[in-house]
Amino acid sequence: MISKIVKYLGLLSIVIFSTVSIFFSLQEREGVGSASEGKYAYTSFFEDRFYDIRMKQTLDDDAFDKRIVLVAIDDATINNVGRWPLPRDNYAKLMRKLKTFGAKVIAYDVFFSEESLTCPGITPDEEMAQAIVDFQEKPGNRVILPYSLSNYPEDTFEEIPDNMYDFIMDTKQAEGLNLQPTFMEKKVFPYKTFLSSNAALAHIQASADRDGIFRHYPLVGNVEELYFPSFALMTYQLYTGDGTRLDLSSITESSLKLQTGKLYLNYKGESKLRWFGNELAFPKVSFWDVMTAPDTDSKMKQVFDGNIVFIGSTAYGAHDLRHTPVDAQMPGVYMHMNMVKMLLDGKFFIDTYKSTFASWIMLAAGTLIMLIVQFFGHALADLIAVVVLSVGGYVLDTYYLLPQGYEIKLFFCLFSVIACYSWNTFLHFYLANKDKAFLKQAFGNYISPELIDEMYSSGEPPKLGGDSGVRTAYFTDIQSFSTFSEQLSATQLVELLNEYLTAMTDILLEYKGTLDKYEGDAIIAFFGAPMPLEDHARRSCMVAHEMQEKLLVLREKWVSEGDKWPQIVHDMRMRIGINSGEIVTGNMGSASRMNYTMMGDSVNLAARLEESAKQYGIFTHVSKETMELAGDEFVWRELDTVRVVGKSVPVQSFELIGLKETCEDYLFDLANKFALGIKNYKEQKFEAALSIFKDTLELEYRRFPELKGVKTNPSEVYIKRCEDFLELPPPPDWDGVTTLTSK
Repeated sequence: MISKIVKYLGLLSIVIFSTVSIFFSLQEREGVGSASEGKYAYTSFFEDRFYDIRMKQTLDDDAFDKRIVLVAIDDATINNVGRWPLPRDNYAKLMRKLKTFGAKVIAYDVFFSEESLTCPGITPDEEMAQAIVDFQEKPGNRVILPYSLSNYPEDTFEEIPDNMYDFIMDTKQAEGLNLQPTFMEKKVFPYKTFLSSNAALAHIQASADRDGIFRHYPLVGNVEELYFPSFALMTYQLYTGDGTRLDLSSITESSLKLQTGKLYLNYKGESKLRWFGNELAFPKVSFWDVMTAPDTDSKMKQVFDGNIVFIGSTAYGAHDLRHTPVDAQMPGVYMHMNMVKMLLDGKFFIDTYKSTFASWIMLAAGTLIMLIVQFFGHALADLIAVVVLSVGGYVLDTYYLLPQGYEIKLFFCLFSVIACYSWNTFLHFYLANKDKAFLKQAFGNYISPELIDEMYSSGEPPKLGGDSGVRTAYFTDIQSFSTFSEQLSATQLVELLNEYLTAMTDILLEYKGTLDKYEGDAIIAFFGAPMPLEDHARRSCMVAHEMQEKLLVLREKWVSEGDKWPQIVHDMRMRIGINSGEIVTGNMGSASRMNYTMMGDSVNLAARLEESAKQYGIFTHVSKETMELAGDEFVWRELDTVRVVGKSVPVQSFELIGLKETCEDYLFDLANKFALGIKNYKEQKFEAALSIFKDTLELEYRRFPELKGVKTNPSEVYIKRCEDFLELPPPPDWDGVTTLTSK
């Protein structure tokens, strides 16, 4: 329940954060006054950069607009003229050439705010002013001179200069509604000589976004609640004759009404630029080349005739470079040229609030689809979905929505999709690891941690409902444990058993066996569940061998501890019974109390093999099924074919002597001779069998010298049987099977 609450709270937080961030991102340049600026900078930090990438991909490298021409004050011009700023008589010469070549509008991206210092006579300022007058004599021709607006009243006009009243914009304004107020700067306002030329005046300043990149362009300025056009807007108006109107009809909508469409403005009178291109997108001619070209130059006529001409600096030393989305060092005049291009083509952004709504729809749709896919819980499908949604959203916005004028806040749309995917994936990973930890904690005392890890890596979880399969049952018991109990105190018995059971269980878990239970000194276990093990029989035999070896090490330790333990502890032996076959494993018991255990006839046989081992004087008793499945790493000897207590079907059993790679040669000899003796015994050649078993008897004593004359062994068992059959032969239907009458 808690995990679901955390999951849904996380998803809700992601969606709310992304939704609010979209709104803040669109409003970041809309804030009224400096107090609101920068509050939402984190949103524009991501969104603006992502927008720049997409916008650049929409640019047509082959696009070229002949209507807007740049006369560049480049390094060659400055070198040829010999000084910067250029003497103003050069501008007079330039304008006379441009008039000759048919230019329609000249827009100066150069301030002319100071008087030229010259000798008496006609000054360069007067010459330039006269050139402006001469250029504008032709109907439709205009020259635009720039000035600047400021957000601060220092060094500004107390009253609007009289010359500016000719350029007040037609405004439809609701009562009390205004854009951000500004002030007209004195320091760069055109010198009075130029004002007499009747040139058009337009403000030219632009401010970078918080990251230093110029993305927004001011189109109108509010000075004492009168509105004046910007440099690009004035250029558009004079070129097209469009009587542009400013509409401030509501607090949520400020716009310019143009012949080419409706252009929405923010509170600062700005619009975001839809870039057409960089320096290669417009014709460019050197100032020096135009000024010195002959009046009959047909190429110049072709470039300028009927077009807009911007005059601005591209020289590196003029320090008029701007960091823009399309170029990190672009001459500032290209901002004005791109905005004029945008105004002429009518490729405007739609209403901010429509973009916000569209962004929210994209966010909601993408996130919902992602969550629906993840509901089905297929990791590969989740990954495919997040990739398709991300790439699809990117392509849809870049190549359809953005060209349609939508300013989709795609970063946070994709952020919501990817973050929801990541959050769900993280939680699934966390909960899976938590389940894994729980399983390790719950089963760690019964099955090996490596086995639990394999369940997760293989994708095969334990089948806890109970299932059947070929597995191996494993039983151990301490020989004569009741005698131990009598000779040890309760404290000693607990200490001894804990040490013994810990050592044996560690071996069991190392080979990925599953501990079923302890019954006093007995260990009951199985192999092949809950995790399938192809070599379950081999593992059980390896565990049996290592347990017997470990017991010898423990006995040496107990001997070294002196009188702490009675002699019976020094001689401790363990018997093991192993059988492979169809076994049912699973949670068994009542609904309120269950135990993960095993059941089946094969389990009972393993228990009988362990119990009957004492009748042969052996310590590891294994069924034929286990022996055949275990492989050829072990040394075996066939022990007998018997009917154990509670079983009617004969069972062929074997003793596990040891590993081939570590067994001494005489043990191979013992196994081979004993097999020959068994063969003669089953063929009722009892005299030959008796002779063989008497030979193997010495090898039995060599193997366990401490048991000589005290305990029985397989050779002694068969010597007794052979002697009995020589005295009283078996019946004619004797099949060599021995029926055990006790466990």
